[in-house]
Amino acid sequence: MDSIPGAGGARLHISFRTTCGREIQIGHLALGGGRHPAQRVSLDIGASPGGGTGTWAGLTVAEARRLAEALLTQAAACAPRRAAGSGSLEAAPGSGGPDHSSRTG
Repeated sequence: MDSIPGAGGARLHISFRTTCGREIQIGHLALGGGRHPAQRVSLDIGASPGGGTGTWAGLTVAEARRLAEALLTQAAACAPRRAAGSGSLEAAPGSGGPDHSSRTG
């Protein structure tokens, strides 16, 4: 899938499918010609299998780092963690972990 405008200039391309079936693509874009093209990180979130539309964004280095930090922060909040000294897993607060008490829907 090459739906990201300018993706032909991508040097590195990472792609994976989410559990709900969306294709996520991350790449490197060099936009514009000349000796100093604008460098961007491309993010393409494909349409869900049941319909709808996908979207993409060209992020600056700073924006890509902010997104990465936000994703890692949220992933850490959702990940189960070990209870101190017990070796058993417990859910992070608000993660909807093993007891599912935080789940909605």
